[in-house]
Amino acid sequence: MPGAWILAAVLLGAAGAALGFWFARRRQRNLESLRSRLVAVTQSSRQTGDNIAHDLRTPLTRLHADVETTLRSEDNEAHRATLERVLTEIHGMQNIISALLTLGQAEAGGMPVKKRVVDISVLLEEILELYGPSAEERQLRLQGRIAPQIQVEADRQLLARIFSNLLDNALKYVPANGLVVLSATTKGGEVVITVEDDGPGIPVEMRDKIFERFTRLDSSRTLSGGAGGSGLGLSLVKAFARLLQGDVRAEESRLGGAAFIVTLPAATAGSSRPAP
Repeated sequence: MPGAWILAAVLLGAAGAALGFWFARRRQRNLESLRSRLVAVTQSSRQTGDNIAHDLRTPLTRLHADVETTLRSEDNEAHRATLERVLTEIHGMQNIISALLTLGQAEAGGMPVKKRVVDISVLLEEILELYGPSAEERQLRLQGRIAPQIQVEADRQLLARIFSNLLDNALKYVPANGLVVLSATTKGGEVVITVEDDGPGIPVEMRDKIFERFTRLDSSRTLSGGAGGSGLGLSLVKAFARLLQGDVRAEESRLGGAAFIVTLPAATAGSSRPAP
């Protein structure tokens, strides 16, 4: 009997030691993972800060030079023209700051999301109609290939912002006489919406990077007065898509240019009431 007690004590001790070792290893892995995430966040914050400083320095330099030159002039018309340029630059900087605040809120999950069943087919047709005049002005063909009565459970306003940003992007980069196609279909339990074109496309090595903050395909660092022009539009698209339990990726289009593919969960039978 004493031998059995000794054996049981040894086994319990070994089990305790093994369990303690397992917890220690798990704690170490968790700490290493946390450290890696903190390093990544720190590097991302530093890079974002550098980019913000770079993007704001350019318009501030222009404003400084413009105002200095105008102050040496007594021409009232020149003063008015300068004030108009100053207002445009300030508007662009305000857009950058507003987009950054929205992006931070979306990425942190702090943005209110009002989910309802949305007929995304109807929404996309409305967006096509809205962008028709802009496409015509740029001498572009804008086509829709949208299956009817596709429903998702999502925030209608966020959906509109996603596809408005993607169409803005396409209309900006596709040359005159080009083609932009907005399509939507279902695949399994997912809704797949694609914005594609026959423009210059996106290099393979940039297809993930373009969703990072302040990433541009060209070398220009000047502001265009909007979130898309400042390199934030696609970051917002990805953040909004993930808020809706979806995602977005960039691929080569069947038309030869770029394709942005948004996937969202399809609405289920037990989803909430349709949006008005």
